[in-house]
Amino acid sequence: MKVWESLNAFRQSRKKYIITLILLVTLVVLMIYGKDTGERRTKLVYSQALDEVAATVNGTDLTLRDVAFYVAFEEELVEEQACEYNPEDTSEYWNVHVDGIYIRVAARNAAIQMAIHDELFYQMAMEEKIRLTSEEESSCQLAYEDFWSDLTADGKAKRLGVAAEDIRDCMYRMALAQKYQSIYAQLQDVEYEQCNYGEAVYETLLKEQTYSINKDVWGRIDFGNVTLTHEKTGDGS
Repeated sequence: MKVWESLNAFRQSRKKYIITLILLVTLVVLMIYGKDTGERRTKLVYSQALDEVAATVNGTDLTLRDVAFYVAFEEELVEEQACEYNPEDTSEYWNVHVDGIYIRVAARNAAIQMAIHDELFYQMAMEEKIRLTSEEESSCQLAYEDFWSDLTADGKAKRLGVAAEDIRDCMYRMALAQKYQSIYAQLQDVEYEQCNYGEAVYETLLKEQTYSINKDVWGRIDFGNVTLTHEKTGDGS
């Protein structure tokens, strides 16, 4: 009787041990998942994450450094709209919810899509050995100088963490992309604008490519607060 009671007690204690072990393992898994989720949700400090990959186009990685121009450009564009919406509190516009999406999220999506668009046409320009003429290079240089001057004057370049050559290189690639977009439009017998991102001709071309957006990085960009500073009055994550 004592033997049976001892065995039964052992089985019960073993069952409790297994249950406790399972609970501990489950707790550890939840803690790891929660930590990982928290890290993925934490906003990135742009200037400290420049080498993080934001997107990949046909095997070529685009880092946050590579797409910094598009971030600054899109934030400036939306901020102009925000000033018209409410000049006393531009953060209000950034947190407006339209058609199921916050303005700040839509702007973030637009920036990376523009970067992917230009990278694709830049790659095609390189394949065809397209180069800028001296006149086009001069025009590109002037555009770069104006843009960089604005970035440094407003302190935006420091917030981005990029150097002058990062912006210059990006704008040079963009100029080549635009040149090849014009060539591609002629080859397809369509208007240049029909090859802009979001347009049917471009979307058809994009489907033939291999590309991806690193949401764990790009989704953590606090758009509207990279080159700018806004009080957060809404979710807009």
